[in-house]
Parts: sequence; structure tokens; C-alpha cells
Amino acid sequence: MRLSGIPVSPGIAVGTAQIVHVRNVPVIKVFLPESRLDQEIARLKAAIDATIREIEAQKASARSILSEDFLAIFDVHTIILKDPALINGAVVRIKRERVNAEYALQGAMQDMVRGLTETEDPYFQERATDVDDLHRRVQLHLSGPLPERDIWTGDNLVILAETLTPSETSALHNAPIVGFATERGARTSHTAIIARSLEIPAVVGVKGLMASGGSSKNVIVDGLEGVVILDPTQEELQEYERRKEAYGNYKSRILADARQEARTVDGHRILVSANIDLSDEVESALTVGANGCGLYRSEFLYLSHSPDLPTEEQHQRHYEKIAEAFYPHRVVIRTLDLGGEKYFHAVLDRREHNPVLGVRAIRFCLKHPDIFKTQLRGLLRASRLKNVSILFPLVTTFEEFEQALSLLETCKEELRTEGVPFDEDIPLGIMVEVPSCALTAASFAPHVDFFSIGTNDLIQYLLAIDRNNDSVAHLYDPLHPAVLECIARVCDAAGSSGKHVSVCGEAAADPSMIPLLIGYGVEELSMTPSAILEVKDQIRNLSFRSCQKLVKKIRKVKTSREVAERVSAFLNGGSRSV
Repeated sequence: MRLSGIPVSPGIAVGTAQIVHVRNVPVIKVFLPESRLDQEIARLKAAIDATIREIEAQKASARSILSEDFLAIFDVHTIILKDPALINGAVVRIKRERVNAEYALQGAMQDMVRGLTETEDPYFQERATDVDDLHRRVQLHLSGPLPERDIWTGDNLVILAETLTPSETSALHNAPIVGFATERGARTSHTAIIARSLEIPAVVGVKGLMASGGSSKNVIVDGLEGVVILDPTQEELQEYERRKEAYGNYKSRILADARQEARTVDGHRILVSANIDLSDEVESALTVGANGCGLYRSEFLYLSHSPDLPTEEQHQRHYEKIAEAFYPHRVVIRTLDLGGEKYFHAVLDRREHNPVLGVRAIRFCLKHPDIFKTQLRGLLRASRLKNVSILFPLVTTFEEFEQALSLLETCKEELRTEGVPFDEDIPLGIMVEVPSCALTAASFAPHVDFFSIGTNDLIQYLLAIDRNNDSVAHLYDPLHPAVLECIARVCDAAGSSGKHVSVCGEAAADPSMIPLLIGYGVEELSMTPSAILEVKDQIRNLSFRSCQKLVKKIRKVKTSREVAERVSAFLNGGSRSV
């Protein structure tokens, strides 16, 4: 049986199925007398504290195989459990409704999950999975002693599970595990991040996996295509053993070329850089030859200090560490892109009905200039090596840009007065994520040093598509002529002013999009480190002049289907023509 999912860690695993079941605890609503409420609150807090101690113990056991920054994933779980909004929400329910801790916790956790799933950011949507897992773990502590997890038996095992926690994934390193597949999960999950770090082939989001895989003996996990084959035939086993060997040879070849520049066959250079969430990803990015960091998301710094806000000095130390690791390559640091219900912090307004279109990103920063200035001053102080760039997210109007620029200039003047050194010429860019910014790019071009096109949000806002809504997700299409026209306008505006353009959304690593982006004039593609080797290899097999000719033809077509057909013909035919 062949099932499909999301490939999150490349490679091919062929082995024996090992089924891992999750123990869930049914939650029953129990009404309590007034005299029991304080005791129930104490029981809830004790269960949360026990779960935190368990997480800290798991972090300690994983220290031998994961770096300090990867270990910070466990800290995120601790942050969630210590969130005052979560604890207070459950306590209020116990007092107000006079109910048991299990029921009150479930309600508070559901509120948190609802807020996270309503956001458009995949990273924070995936944190909802973390909350679900933590909810289960606290409920288990409320219900009594925890049972031991399934023990791996046999060799050459492929794990099949509804989900795996980060601690369970990190434990696979010392087990005879060659790959895993889960029914739940996403590319940005902590489990996926750890799997890539440990180089374990993995596929997540495989619908029907647990219902279909219970009786399977052999299994194939294709972390390249996102395919899981249960009870493969002898022919399939032989075919995937060949693919496994071929992928190993291919990986060895492109890894040997990792430090080489990505130049087209006619000599045009494209920078291929890394999108970074956690600072420990720097090492893996450099290993695959990243030309710096095209997008560092600073949100994790705020999350790691919650419920407090990071100080100016903490900002400075954090960004300096990344800048030093990538030096002399450029590091683009995006200012805070959080808001509404995306962030566990009391300073944010959780009452917004539609936070995606509300006070987030640059809007939040302009509404809270004290928070924004702390980050800007930390960024400036971290720019001493002169390889740091600042990126403003979700700019929709020129007035917003002017306000943000004014605050940046104020911070510069303050630091000059204080005698604090910084890069006086620190590059400043804006993210093009909304149609209004793309359509008025020519107005911004003389005033910015670079544009960074965030295709994920741009496509959703431009096409009015929620790609997490199964009813319309099929309409999410980076090859839509309107999307391509917005990209073309930004590149035209940048080219007229001699400004740099990068793409940092998922389109940057999409094989069908790469020749179009190159042809439009994009100079830098920034992506997850795991995609860099393949993208550099593709660029080396393209002709820049042929890509330019392709986009001239593309701008005349009317449908996504026509675009896809022309790109497919190009990649299968004359992509190397000069």
C-alpha cells in the first residue's frame, strides 16, 4: 500500500515496521465542591511541574547528541507550560466553573491551540502540535504513574507513529532506527528539525498511516518524495534499494561541490543562502555551502525569554553570535514578526478576532516603539563586523516604512551620543509580502538597500488563499500569473535602482520556480539548509540567458497551467541552452 505525506528529512529507509502507540487519557468533566478547589489547583500545578521536570531530564539525556541551540527546543516546551495565560486560564476555569483540573486544563490548552492554528505562519501553526503533546503529557501526570514507552526490538527498524515528540526523536539516535513516518506533523515541527539534524529519513502528515500500517511487516520511507510504502513487493524493495544507493551517490557528489559557487552554465552567479530559525542551524548551513543567512527569524529569541522580553544586551549577544559564525557572509535579520495570538506574551493583545490581518510584524513594532527600539539598538550594536543587514517585515505602506526608518535613525543617533560603535552603513531592506508593497516597489526602491520577497504570505494575500484550508489549498499556486507579475514588478523596480532582490519563501527551493526567479532577476535564493545542495546543483545546470528568454514568454500567458507546461518543457529540454 502506498501512502503520501510531507517529506521532512531527505533519504530513503527500507526496513521492518515498528508501531508506536500514543497513550491518550480521556477527559471527563467533574463538578467539585467549593472546599476542593484549592486542592484541585494544587494538583494541576503539581502535574505541570512534574512535566517540566520530565522535559528537563529529557533535555539532559539528549545533550550528548544535540547542540545547545537544538536543545533549546525543549526550552520552548517549558516556556509553553510556564505561560501565565495557560496556567491562569486553567485556574480561572477551576474556580469559576468548579470543575476538575483535567477538564480545566483541556479548555485552556484548546484556547491556546485555537490561537496558534488561526495564524498564517507555519512555524506557529506547528507549535499547536507541541501544545497538543504537552496537554497529553500533563494529563498523564494527572492520571497517575506514567508507563514506559515502547522498547525498540529488532534491527533496521522504521518507526510508524501517530506522532513523535522531540525527545523521542532525539532518542532514535541510539536505537537501530533507519527512518520514521508519522500521521501528524509538518515541515516546521521540532521533530522534523531534529530528524534532519540526525539525518534520519522521515515523512510526516501521512493520513491513514496508523489505520493501514498496524499489520505491516516491511516498510519503505521515501523522505525525498514523501512516500510511505507498506508491505512493498519484491520489485518495489529492489527498486528502492537502487534509489537509496543512487541518492547516496548523488548526495556525495553534490556535497563534494558544496563550497563551489552556484553559477549558471553561462557564468551568472546566484547567491544561495539559508533561512534560519535556530542559531544551531548555522553549522548545517555552512556545511552545505550557504552564502550567508538570507533570513534569520528573530522570533525565537523572544520566545526563549518569555514571559520576559529580551534586553538590548541579549539582542546584541545573540545576533553577534550568528554574524560571527557566518562572517564574512551577510546575515539578514528580520525584526520581530509576531503579533496577535502568535506569541505567548502578556504584552500582546489576545483579543484580536483576525490577528493575521491585525496588529502584527511592523505594525506591532510601531505600536510598541519601546520594544522595537530595544531590538534595533541591539541589532546596531551587533553590526561591528559589518555583515549584518536589517529587514522590516510585512511593510504595506510607505508611511510605515518612514516611521520605522525614523526610529532606526533615532537609535543610531542615541548610540553615537553614547559613543557606541556600529555599522553606519548597515543595509536596510523590506519584505515584500503583501500586494500593496509589490505594486508600489518603485516607490520604495530609492530608499532601501534590498528587497526580500516572502512568497508564502505574498501568494496567500494576493490570491486570498488559506493553504491550511483543505477546501481551497489546491488554489495556492506560486505559478499563478499574478504572483509572477508581482515578482517581476519588484525585480524591475530593484533593477532600475540597482538594488538587490532575494526570495526567502518556499518558492526559492521550488525546482519549477527557480528558472523563473533567475530569469526575472532575483539575485539570491534563501531557503532551509537541507535544500541548499540540490538548489545549487540545479542552478549549475541552467542557462541564465535561457531563463531570461523563458520569462519573456511566460509574461504573455494567462493561466497557471500554461506556465507549468512551459516551465516543464524548459526543464526537460533547453534549460542549458546558451
